Amino acid sequence: MSTVANFNRDVGGAVAYAPIPSTDVYNATLASGTATSIPIPLKFDYWIVAFSYQPGTSVWVDFTGATAAVPSGGTLASATATLNPGARMVKSTFPGGAQASISIITDTTTANVSIEFYSLPYPT
Repeated sequence: MSTVANFNRDVGGAVAYAPIPSTDVYNATLASGTATSIPIPLKFDYWIVAFSYQPGTSVWVDFTGATAAVPSGGTLASATATLNPGARMVKSTFPGGAQASISIITDTTTANVSIEFYSLPYPT
């Protein structure tokens, strides 16, 4: 059973971002320059995806279905990968119905990464 995102209110009435531990957790030790990807589970339509990274590492994450790439050059350029994102809401399928995926890559020697999925009970 997947963990449903449930952000309860604290004693002051504010929403507390402290989810219970997820049952959909994935870990990897990335090697420099080698992208890997994970399909977004199809059990629910929407998910909160939370990332944890080894301190001092750079991890680039692409949510578009493309293979994540480490940027090069010293000028800003259009990109689809994000550096060390915290949490994002994602849909399990791309437009057209294909299963969505997340691609990650590092440019450090190695990077330990943990990804947690929290289901959202939104309608399709």
